[in-house]
Amino acid sequence: MRALFVMGLLSFCVLFSGVATAENGLLGEYFLGMRMADLRATRVDAQVNFEWGTGGPHPSLGPDNFSVCWTGFVTPTQSGEYTFFTATDDGARLWVNNVKLVDQWVDQGTTEVSGTATLTAGTAYPVRMEYFENGGGAVAKLLWEGPGQAKGPIPSTFLTPGKGLGDRYNNWIYNPANGHFYRLTAQMSWTAAKAQAEAWGGHLATVNDAAENMWIANTFRVAASDLFIGANDIAAEGAWVWDQNGVNFWNGAVAGTPVPGVYSNWNANEPNNAGENEDVGTILTSSGLWNDLPATAVRYAVVETETGRINYTGPDPMNASIVVGRRFQAKVVVNQPVNEVEYQWLKGGVEIPGANQATLTINDVGYVHSGLYSCRIKDGEIAEVTTAALKLTVVESLQVPAVTLPGLAGMAALFALAGALRGRKRGK
Repeated sequence: MRALFVMGLLSFCVLFSGVATAENGLLGEYFLGMRMADLRATRVDAQVNFEWGTGGPHPSLGPDNFSVCWTGFVTPTQSGEYTFFTATDDGARLWVNNVKLVDQWVDQGTTEVSGTATLTAGTAYPVRMEYFENGGGAVAKLLWEGPGQAKGPIPSTFLTPGKGLGDRYNNWIYNPANGHFYRLTAQMSWTAAKAQAEAWGGHLATVNDAAENMWIANTFRVAASDLFIGANDIAAEGAWVWDQNGVNFWNGAVAGTPVPGVYSNWNANEPNNAGENEDVGTILTSSGLWNDLPATAVRYAVVETETGRINYTGPDPMNASIVVGRRFQAKVVVNQPVNEVEYQWLKGGVEIPGANQATLTINDVGYVHSGLYSCRIKDGEIAEVTTAALKLTVVESLQVPAVTLPGLAGMAALFALAGALRGRKRGK
């Protein structure tokens, strides 16, 4: 070591957002924790063929306690039956063409599980693989075998990245089948969740068909075993309706009857109104079946909205003071857009010509640049939003805090430590 610099501790978190420029592969969303809640990084992985061992998959994650969701499309060049394999330590789930082929969501050493799908040449089929690592070694592999393909990792030339699903706890998730957006509340009572849904401009989920039902179950399974939906018979016992619109879909209890033409999916022997107070519905995420519970029970709830949503963070920084003549940058980050995103920065509500990137750059700051800046974000025809405003203050110079005697003493101690370590190194 030629020199030792003691500079104190700098703590930071970097969120790698947006998609890499690779044209082939699957989009990997990397989360802290095993429940896909704290999104730390996104990137395009050419293949899912990882043996991380006791290392981490990304600088923003450690070797344990993380999860990944890979999404995209696989396009075979020959028609026929294909076998897809996951080989993972720990758990994995796999869907091909929206059919679950693997459901092995358990702690385990490296284990291979497979399922089959019949594919047509030239057709792009959606693929989604979910993975979690609890502890010990970490392995995640997606393989296939089929017409003209020996068993092995799926080559990147057959893969196209998707847009990802996002943070299942904090983001609005887009359902391409019906164009609606869904989000989870925190854990709370059904009544509190109903109020939260309305505050967000939505409603507790109304399940209209089997496809939507299983999409909800599959998408939010990582959160809990069951989730509140908008089903309830609060107004009249046994007359089950959707909270959004009051549409009646079931009448009676266990021996009740469905309303013709309206979807329902009760579990066996449900709804049973156990304890004479089970007046709201939940969806079991393992199967998509429904159960009734008291409105005072505490669960995550699925909120639905028919209007577009944009998941974004920023502007970053929200407030800044900068010396005249310096360079200033601020940025916004959009997660899981549906379309190509358009940006337009504004100062005091007025468009800034040419400022149409996610990052606003002012190369030679002058006093005229002081003011409030916001960004208008547009996700195609889905949604448009204007961020909160950041405050930029331009100053002649930054004030350096006065150095106190305790501060000088601390600096002296750091320099003494540096000298001692340097001397120890030379004495070896």
